[in-house]
Amino acid sequence: MSLLFRYVFMRHARLLLLIMGLGVGIYLLTDIVERVDVFMEAGSSVGLVLQYFGIRLPSIIAQILPAVFLLATVVTLCLMGHSRELTALHAGGISFATVACILVMCGVFWGGVQFCCSQFLAVQGERYAQQIWQEEVKKKDLSERTINDVWFMENGWTVSVTKLRADGEGTGFSAFHVKDGGSDVDVIVRAPRVKGSESGWVLAQAVRLYPDTYKREELARLELPLHQDPELFFSTESNNLQQLPLWQLGDAIRQLGEAGSNVDGLRTVWHGKISYAASLVVMALLGAAIVSRFSNVYIAVAVSMAGTFIMYALTMFGESLGQRGVLPPFMAAWGPDALLLLIAVLRLYVVSVRR
Repeated sequence: MSLLFRYVFMRHARLLLLIMGLGVGIYLLTDIVERVDVFMEAGSSVGLVLQYFGIRLPSIIAQILPAVFLLATVVTLCLMGHSRELTALHAGGISFATVACILVMCGVFWGGVQFCCSQFLAVQGERYAQQIWQEEVKKKDLSERTINDVWFMENGWTVSVTKLRADGEGTGFSAFHVKDGGSDVDVIVRAPRVKGSESGWVLAQAVRLYPDTYKREELARLELPLHQDPELFFSTESNNLQQLPLWQLGDAIRQLGEAGSNVDGLRTVWHGKISYAASLVVMALLGAAIVSRFSNVYIAVAVSMAGTFIMYALTMFGESLGQRGVLPPFMAAWGPDALLLLIAVLRLYVVSVRR
């Protein structure tokens, strides 16, 4: 590790942590102002309020880190230019591109931090914070959530449930099984009540019919080889997909895809989790491109804030198009990064040619 790398990395990290503290403080202040009335009406204790916002810190950090990284990059380069350090490096044979490459490596490091934070700490924190908000503040029982008309396919079974709760309890169960390699139905099952879980779906007071032989069986209890997790349907229904870690979301995509559900939106979210972490590398090049054009720190910061707004707007727009099926999931998630990367690289190329 070179002396220049250590110097740039530590200077950049100090500014990043300072800006991060300011950004988290503003975010929390805004959130507290919006929610304080609800906490007061619910009679929540100070400890519960501190716990709620404390466990949300990893999620907040993961969310604002790309913008913070861009600002830290721009300020670092502007300060180095103002103190003539960039000029001294250029005179010593170290080009601006070398400094930009060091910042790219910083982006790789902080991108890894963002990814780990968002997929580990933030997932658990947001899940627990949602539980506190719904159960302790809103006084709701999450197990009572229901959705209607659930359909899925698994292991040759096509299943319909009239009403399904989050705990797996359901009513109005019906299913039919298709013979292997054919289209003929060999078993039909109906039951007024069902209990679903990943370990198996258990029916109460079930009726099993065999169309080939016209045989009818009435069973007090019947377990079918179904392993669909009922919570997956609620994740899709309530748009809580951002709370699923990458590997669990991948499993959800596979299971729901096999069940016949449209998973384009889920694939967009899956790619978005990776592309959002990778955006820090793009921010490193974009910050270098901004400073190569605007050496004044105030102008550069203003332009970087505009770039951050554009990045977030493009990300949300691409995600919306991907979930609607207008764009392929990969293009919808990675399009904003690719566009900003192209702009930054072209600008840096023009600068290098001029020099």
